[in-house]
Amino acid sequence: MDSSYVPVRLTESHDEEICEEEEKRPLRSRFQFPLDSRSRKRTPRFWLNLWSLFNTIFSVALLIVAIFLINQTKGLTDKPVPVYCEYFKSLAQSSADIYDKAPVREDGAERYINTRYRPNRLFQSSPSDEVDEAWNGWLREHDHLFKFPQEKAREVGLPETVELYNDPGYGAYGLGVYHQMHCLNRIRKSFYPDRYYPNQTQHQLLHHINHCFDVLRQAILCHGDISVVYWWNKNYTYIDPAGNRQYSEDYLRRTPEERDTGSFVTWDSQLQCRDMDAINAWAKVNQVDDDKYGGQVVD
Repeated sequence: MDSSYVPVRLTESHDEEICEEEEKRPLRSRFQFPLDSRSRKRTPRFWLNLWSLFNTIFSVALLIVAIFLINQTKGLTDKPVPVYCEYFKSLAQSSADIYDKAPVREDGAERYINTRYRPNRLFQSSPSDEVDEAWNGWLREHDHLFKFPQEKAREVGLPETVELYNDPGYGAYGLGVYHQMHCLNRIRKSFYPDRYYPNQTQHQLLHHINHCFDVLRQAILCHGDISVVYWWNKNYTYIDPAGNRQYSEDYLRRTPEERDTGSFVTWDSQLQCRDMDAINAWAKVNQVDDDKYGGQVVD
């Protein structure tokens, strides 16, 4: 049978229907390229690339958040660093032994130690040669000036001070802790003027003492010690043969009010202190030679 193909003529109305239907299709669908079935499938490489992109974005976001949190907490966690911290670092480069004793570490953090307050009978005692030696011996050992290069002092922001005339290029400085210990000893001795200051007038004595009271007042408020004090009586407890802490009969028979009135302020608390061994060692290395300037005076 003979087959032939004849183009089918569409009517004009049929053409208009096709145009109207095409116009109703979304613009995106009208301009899509034809895709075969294989191109519509997601390959393993596609998912791997997508995961890598997501992982990168997440890592960057996490880094940004971490930096933000560090900056927010920096002011709360950083401990104040002395302005001469940079000089400590320069010492570290020249002598590891010196730096090991410095009050600050290479990262700028100050050296602290865990300790506790312990009452010392000697420093609570009335004047005697033994008591005087305890106070004066400590000051003789540590209460010295230290020398600091004037050029470096300007770089790190230290206040201007006089130049040591026998150590050209170096300024004369002292550490606050030594000045405060000097003041405390001076106040102690002022209670016994006949023993310590027989040749000073009342005016001379009070002038120095009033200065020292203000120095110590500001130092105490500056450091803001938050170790706790509490009220107790050592006779309220005892340790039994098994090593357990027990309340004494004295404590048990007292009323709460009697326990309060029979207690004493106690301050042997745990706390964190600056490492005085490190401070003293650094000051010793940089100490001014007192013999060049008439010798040390402990008053």
